[in-house]
Parts: sequence; C-alpha cells; structure tokens
Amino acid sequence: MVRRSPRAVLALTLALATLLAACGGSTKQAQQPPAGPKQTLVIARSIEDAVTLDPNQAYEFSSIDVTHETYSNLVTYAKGNTTRVVPEVASSWHMSPDGMTWTFHLKKGVTFANGDPLTANDVVYSFERVVNLPKNPAAWLVTQMGITAANVASQVTAPDPYTVVIKLTQPIAPGAFLAIMAYPTTGIVDEKVVKEHVVNGDWGHGWLDDHSAGGGPYVLDVWDRASQIVLSANRHWTLGPMPEITRVVYKDTPESTAQFDLLQRGGADVAVTLTPQQLQQLQQSSKFKVVKKPDLSLEYLGLDVKNIPAQSQPLVRQAVKYAIDYQGIVKNLLSGNAILNQGVVPEGMYGYDSSLPYHQDIAKAKQLLTQAGYPNGYTATMLVPSENVPGGVAGSDLAAVLKNDLARVGITVNLQVEQSSELYTTYRAQKSQMVLAEWAADYPDPDDFAKPFGDYGTQSLAWRLNWNDPQLSQLVVKAGGLPNGPERASLYKQINEYEMQNGPFVILYQPLITDAMASDLHNVFINPIWGIELSDVTKS
Repeated sequence: MVRRSPRAVLALTLALATLLAACGGSTKQAQQPPAGPKQTLVIARSIEDAVTLDPNQAYEFSSIDVTHETYSNLVTYAKGNTTRVVPEVASSWHMSPDGMTWTFHLKKGVTFANGDPLTANDVVYSFERVVNLPKNPAAWLVTQMGITAANVASQVTAPDPYTVVIKLTQPIAPGAFLAIMAYPTTGIVDEKVVKEHVVNGDWGHGWLDDHSAGGGPYVLDVWDRASQIVLSANRHWTLGPMPEITRVVYKDTPESTAQFDLLQRGGADVAVTLTPQQLQQLQQSSKFKVVKKPDLSLEYLGLDVKNIPAQSQPLVRQAVKYAIDYQGIVKNLLSGNAILNQGVVPEGMYGYDSSLPYHQDIAKAKQLLTQAGYPNGYTATMLVPSENVPGGVAGSDLAAVLKNDLARVGITVNLQVEQSSELYTTYRAQKSQMVLAEWAADYPDPDDFAKPFGDYGTQSLAWRLNWNDPQLSQLVVKAGGLPNGPERASLYKQINEYEMQNGPFVILYQPLITDAMASDLHNVFINPIWGIELSDVTKS
C-alpha cells in the first residue's frame, strides 16, 4: 500500500501536459495554471456512460459531474446541503405571487473562461438551446414548465443585460424550480463562442459535444473517450476562490479492482465504485478514508410493457417483485452499502414512503403468474451495464442474482451486458425488454422522481418502458405544481402506493455514496447530484 512518489506523480503530470499541448483544448486561456502533484487530482471511475459534454444536453452521471464544473448557473447549492439554494451568477431573485414568473438579477463582472462578459442574453440563449436541441433527453426539465421551442422567445427574456425574466405556463413547486436552475442542464453557455461553431443549424452541439464554453471553475481540456477527461482551472473564475486543484483527471477505470489498485499505488486520489470488501480493507489503513452517505438515487429493474407482452399485466409485474430477494441483495451482495426502498422517492427527500410491501415469496409469485395466464413464465432479455453499479458491485453480478431469483418462478432471463452509453441508447429508443439501471436526482425534489417514473408525457423512464398510465400522470403533474404541505404529501403517498402496486419499476435498493480517497485530501464536499465539489478540494 505504498503511494506513488512525488517524482512519479510529477512525471504523470508532465506527460499529461505534453498530451494536452498536442491535442489542443477548448477555451484557450492566457496562461495555464500550475499543476504539480499537489495541484493535480486523479479520480478513478468509469466515464463510459458519457454521451456528450454539452451542458444543455448532457444527462449521464459522469457528464453531469463534468458540466457542473465547467459551467455556472443562476443559482447553486450551499456546500454539502442540497436543501438550500444560494446565488451563483444571480445576485437575487423573486417570484410573482402566483408562482408563474421569476425574475433574476445578475451579478456584474462575471465572465466566461475566455474573459467574455456573462450577460442576461447568454442565459436566454442557453434556455433556447435546451428546448431546441434535437432528441435532448434533458429537455423535459425545462419543457415541464411549459417552456418549449415554440414559445421560449417570449417566456425567457432579458429586459436588460443584468436581468432575466422566466415566465412559466405550467406550475411547478418553487423548490423544484430553483433546483432545476441549479442543475447543469441550465448551465450558461457563451452565446458568442457557441454561435461561432454552429454547423448546419446544430446550435453548436457538434463542437460543444467535446469542448467547453462556460464560466465554471474549470474548463475542458481533453475528452479522450477511451481513457480520460481532463479539466484545468479557469483563470477567469470570479464566482469563488481560485481552486487549489488546478488539474483534474477523470481516469476511465470501469473495474473496481483497477480502481482499488490505482488508489493503493497513488495513481489515483479518489475511487468511486469499490466493492464492500475493498472499502473495508482501505478503512484499516491511515493512508485512506472512506466517505459514506445516502445517495439520492434508486437502483431498479425496468420491465418494458410493450416489447414483452406478459409484462403489460400488473399481476406479472407484481410477480417479478415478489420473486426478488431484496434483503439478500443489500446484506449479502452489497454488504450493507445500500438501504431498502421500494417507493419511487428516495429516503432523505420530501415524499419518501418507508413501506416495504415486497419480500421474496416464490409461491406467491408463481400464483400471480398463473393468474395472469403465464403458469410457465416467459422469456426476456435484460440489458446490463458493463460497469459497476451503485453499491460497489459489478452490474453483471447483480444481474446474475436477479436472473437466478426470476428463474425460480419460471421467468427465463438472458443477460446482455453493454457499456452504459450503448445500453441507454437502446433504452431511450424504447427497444429494451428488461433493463438494470439507476435513476439519480437531477434536483432534490420528489417531482424529479415521480415525473420520470410516472408521467409518460415527460418522455423519460415511463416512456422508455412504453408505460402510459393517465391516472398516475394526472397525480404526478398535480403534485409537481404544489408547494410542500399536507395536500402534496398526500399525493406523493398515493403515487408511491400506486407505483408499488402497478408500476413496471422494481425498485431494488437505494445506494450509499461510498467514495474512497487518499487521506491527504481535505475540504471534500460530496453533493449527491454531481459528486465532489472539485473547486473546494485541497491536498496536504
């Protein structure tokens, strides 16, 4: 367990610098900040899920982590506290009495990474991009407010260079609205730079896919899809103290064994998906520390209700839910690095339901299948991520447990292991049969879970599984427009119960965040929405 020597780390840093010089970067800065061993942070993790680093379209876990660091937003979260929204680019804001109009006043002197001033027009342009980018999986975050490509010009306006007015046509809870304003999808792009790279009306997406034009604490230097994402500190950063970590390397390391080895040898400072056994071993050494906290996410098995006709029946979906040994997964496979949850709202969020109606009952599952007309079960293919899943185990290991559980009731499952980017391409095209996946909070409000899991019109998870339930959609939309209170709480109780009984989502567990890191890292704030706040980290 010897950490890499400073000389070796310096050699790695110099090699990276050479690579960057050869490959070129995104937004050019006058002078690259120093990046010696104490200023370089290497994070061992999978980046294979990343589809794009365009902030207005990015919607994968690693993409969101990166775009949060490379773009700024009107507002953000207080350090380590997703329940409190604080100013970022905006200095203040207010909501109209009916909750349908929000006015933001911007700070003066804020710039993008190339020194361009950030103005209200850039904010308006960024909203225009969100709703106009074709096949944008993140667009629903804005369109659910009634802001669309057809009306964005009138609904999001800039009366002057330092004022933005956002008019909604669909009600949304105030807390949810502000949380969306903090999410990377509404990250502010430099209109001037992006327009210079528009090709064939693509809103600059082809270029912004792997370049950055933002005003976050970092800029994108390199995205080598096969190996790494490299960021460097933004020398024009004015929204906080200059980061002490001036070079960040997301080193593509899908396998937990490789992550563990890199961390032990000093080739990485952080590892994010280690096995429970590896975490226990590291905790016995003073050279490492492990941070654990409940994640605002859910691991689930999705059952497509069109591509597999059997799964269109609620009784069949209930049978699947009774076939699975949830406690065994959490206790034995994950070694306690998760908590049981069977609702569609995670613990720690308003609207959470602690009831656990399902446990493994093979006889009941078989009975339900027989009632549904499938006494001999059926066959389906399960899409499985090739990377580790939350909780620290390989997706194939979790899938094998599910396959064996379902086999006991007569359901034959063929496993199809793919990189997450390929898996989500199939899933988003409504072509899956079963899918093992995770949903993590875009914003810490129950609306962010109830809508994707329950509203077909949102074109998110329920849509991907071809499940259209107007009764549930009505409940979900109504709850999403209410402030927290008795009526909203009652609706989320109904939504959770309805999903548990009828939904095509088998909620397996709620994972814990378990980041392992070198003990010389300090000021590590972990946000369940986008991971470590890199600009705060220091090394001793």
